[in-house]
Amino acid sequence: MFKVGIIGIGYVGNIHIEKFVSIDNVCVVAISDVNLVRLREAKQKFNINKTYSDHRSLLEKEALDLVVICVANHLHHDLTIEALDLGHNVLCEKPMALTLNDAREMIEVSKRNKKSLLIVNNFRWDYLNPLIFQMKNLIDSGWFGRIYHIRLNRIRSKTFPLNDYSRWNLDSKQSGGGVLIDLGPHMIDLGMWLASDYKVSAVFGTTDKGLLKLDNIDDFASGIIKLESGIALQIDLSWSSHHKPSWQIDLYGDKGGASLSPNKNDQENFKLFRLENNELKRKHLSKNFLNITSEKSVQEHVVSCIMRNVASDCSAENAYAVLETIFRWYESASSNFI
Repeated sequence: MFKVGIIGIGYVGNIHIEKFVSIDNVCVVAISDVNLVRLREAKQKFNINKTYSDHRSLLEKEALDLVVICVANHLHHDLTIEALDLGHNVLCEKPMALTLNDAREMIEVSKRNKKSLLIVNNFRWDYLNPLIFQMKNLIDSGWFGRIYHIRLNRIRSKTFPLNDYSRWNLDSKQSGGGVLIDLGPHMIDLGMWLASDYKVSAVFGTTDKGLLKLDNIDDFASGIIKLESGIALQIDLSWSSHHKPSWQIDLYGDKGGASLSPNKNDQENFKLFRLENNELKRKHLSKNFLNITSEKSVQEHVVSCIMRNVASDCSAENAYAVLETIFRWYESASSNFI
């Protein structure tokens, strides 16, 4: 039995519990939170045997195959280091840390202790599966030819109430920023993963406080990331806006293009195009070609990788590259230089 412990039982922590308990031969044996009401509710809802109000006690007393860190961003580094030093593999929520020095230390400690450190990037499984894996397979097969541009947007009209600023997400000391450090890790990682390139040559980005109008909290972000492979990622993000919500990935290659938006397994949300005889034509592929098998969730992916001792798409090294890109984006936004 693969044993999991989870620290932080808020909204995200509950999702992790639901996902892990749905996997065969996986058991969430212990949870921790400073909020005793949350602990009691989760214990009853998921029939979890052991609960701790002190995360240190969970880390010291439980023999676990994986510890999941689901706390506010500013606590990721310290709790991850504790868990690794006490001999646990760790899955940490994004962003992995609020400074590059902290992120590097997390990686160094994981290597020193010979333990896995993985960072949550769940969009491709939870919202874009299986379409995103079909797109990735087509990219790797050469169907699109040379990829030169990938545009990704995640525009929300509302995320938080505009009259309630009590959430830790809206406190820059706890969150590290706004929409860029919140949705940015997901969307930047998706672009880099599709491009098979986590090395960045240049970043130009802007941010704005948008509708929230809070100092040091960006409500909107737009940027261009030039990868060493030559592929450009164009990314637009918004927590709140006077705009229709949108979520789309557009891919440009010299032999074909594609547009993808999330909606379960509806093939109409994954469109392929080719310009033939000066006419843009919608292309359709056989079901066998699009029949891609993937794990059902990031949790299943992580368990599988740890049990088989294989590399994960959610590596700390990839997350570090994404985090470094976010900080370069923020620097560009404040200085107007790449």
